[in-house]
Amino acid sequence: MSLATSRAALLLVRLWRRHHWSIPLSIGSAICFARLAREMTEGEVDALDLGVEHAIGAWRGSVDGAMLGFTQAGDLLSMGLVATASLAALALVGRRREARFLFIGASGSLALNVLLKAAFHRARPGVDLEYLLPTPTSMSFPSGHTMGTTGVVGCLIVVAHVLQLPRPVRWGVTVLGSTLVLGVGLSRVYFGAHYPSDVLGGFLAAAAWVSALTGWAYPRLLAGESAPPHRP
Repeated sequence: MSLATSRAALLLVRLWRRHHWSIPLSIGSAICFARLAREMTEGEVDALDLGVEHAIGAWRGSVDGAMLGFTQAGDLLSMGLVATASLAALALVGRRREARFLFIGASGSLALNVLLKAAFHRARPGVDLEYLLPTPTSMSFPSGHTMGTTGVVGCLIVVAHVLQLPRPVRWGVTVLGSTLVLGVGLSRVYFGAHYPSDVLGGFLAAAAWVSALTGWAYPRLLAGESAPPHRP
């Protein structure tokens, strides 16, 4: 084995040891997103989209208030306020590392969503699916509400664990955050603003981004390992 090959193998081993959980999660999410995107462009998810749309559409009229609350909570303004307030709180307590992580995670999710929408250029569902709210004029795939919410909430869950908050608080942030992500995604289909595959694509893209960023910043965050020491 040549010296260059040995060094490359050693680098891969070190990379795997540092990112042994985030690499599979990030790559797996990215592969699933790519597969979904390919099937979406080929029209192979149309039947699935239609079935889920009909199932969720059957709820219309019974949970309008809850769905409206979810979709407003997941919009750019609401998530921007949550991220800004969290950044300010982290800065006040001297956790600049975590503030940088949250800023990169949230802003990166937004930038990635804009790029993906431009790349796939999928039109929104037709007016026949529109319900209560007007359909946005921007592109549809992947869902910006879902991707933005997943990005911000995912980073906040990571920060809660890095700060080693009391276990009930960490569990509360995780459960409430996951409920919000699910509710936002459902609400976008409920109001006819997105196809179900748009929502799934938004979740997968954000999961790939946040897991990769988390693995790089906090490679020892899993149970049984210790988080990196705090560096102001």
